[in-house]
Amino acid sequence: MVLNNNPKFQKGMSLAEALMAVIISTIVMGTAYFIYNNFQQTFVRQLNHSVIKQEVRFAIHSLQLDLRMAGYKHIDSTSDITDANAIRLFDTSNNAVSDGNDADRVSACFDHENNDGTVQRKIVEYEIGTEQSSDTEKTILKKRVYDSNNCNLNDDDTMPLSWEPVAKNFKKFKIQKKNNILNFDIELEDPGKKIVEKYNAAAFMRNVSY
Repeated sequence: MVLNNNPKFQKGMSLAEALMAVIISTIVMGTAYFIYNNFQQTFVRQLNHSVIKQEVRFAIHSLQLDLRMAGYKHIDSTSDITDANAIRLFDTSNNAVSDGNDADRVSACFDHENNDGTVQRKIVEYEIGTEQSSDTEKTILKKRVYDSNNCNLNDDDTMPLSWEPVAKNFKKFKIQKKNNILNFDIELEDPGKKIVEKYNAAAFMRNVSY
């Protein structure tokens, strides 16, 4: 059998050429998708990492700001604030925690001057909790502020009914007091639950007994 080699009779591709074209295009498309997906995941991780860093900055700034005020007695205040009441630590069962042990909740007591010049003693509490009633995991750092007379939580009748949000994405919050130093042990988890970051910070207390 004699093949006709005239170019005008050579139309289309052979089966082998078609299969090769399909294979090459599949490899190119798969590689392009892999690169795109990798870049997308990297971008999301960087974004979530930035979210975590932002939240931990808010949390540490708020904690240090309030806890460093613990024990501050206004010059017009008639009652003293003792070392034992300036900072108080509690566990999840609301039991008092001694120095050197991890606590889950912390309260700071100090005097505050209102706009009208009157002095009011305040207690500020921090702990992690759920963001809404339907949540099952504690992921948000919250605080509440209320008026006090003697820095004793159990002796005060007026308490706010709600907590104020401070920072999100909390996985762990532990606080420990050693002498006049408060150490924070914090873990945050990104919204996608793929990144867990650990942070340590500290706040220095004023010398109340001076």
